[in-house]
Amino acid sequence: MERYPILFGRHELIEGNGFIARVEVSGRTLLSSEDGEEYWAEGINPGGFAGKGAGPGEALASFCEELRVVLFDIALDAPDFAAFKTRVQRFFWETNKPALREWEAAVNDVRDGKVSADWLIQRPADSPRSVNVVLVQQPNAVNNQEGDGAAIAVPPIAA
Repeated sequence: MERYPILFGRHELIEGNGFIARVEVSGRTLLSSEDGEEYWAEGINPGGFAGKGAGPGEALASFCEELRVVLFDIALDAPDFAAFKTRVQRFFWETNKPALREWEAAVNDVRDGKVSADWLIQRPADSPRSVNVVLVQQPNAVNNQEGDGAAIAVPPIAA
């Protein structure tokens, strides 16, 4: 079985009932495959959803699309920006505890040299997780930032 502890970043512009919001997340997902043919990216923070694909990249892309769908659903049900922001924050901090235990084990596998993912950059496993929901007052091309992506979580460097 392959397991990769992934740190990811995304930002999305979401239209809601009378508002446009920019949602920025830095979270965790567990990328795994039991047979090397089908991969799953399971959310930890935020938890409660997953994506799948024929390879790691496809599974992570599916995961990001599923995140966007969840944000669309939250926006559809929220009567205003304040409710949307509260609900997105609550959703983000819901932790998938079984997947978190596997994620932590996968971080240990990285430390022990059992996992190699040279196709990913590395970041410390204790990198901050965050969610930021901002009301877009005046949409502007400067909001089109790069920086979304995935990194393998590695054990933090001891001080």
